[in-house]
Amino acid sequence: MFGPLNGVRVALVSAAVVAAIAALLAGFPGAAIVLLVGVAIHGAGWLYLMSRRYPDEP
Repeated sequence: MFGPLNGVRVALVSAAVVAAIAALLAGFPGAAIVLLVGVAIHGAGWLYLMSRRYPDEP
């Protein structure tokens, strides 16, 4: 459906979320914010592309 790299993408985004949580717990809020902003941008891009996958029929 999404190709063989979808699993790699899911693993990398999940690792970024775990790293953000670890950064918060370790006292590095700046790093956590950067990671979470990247995950949010990635999610927004994914939602945008999914909305364009099946364009509405006129």
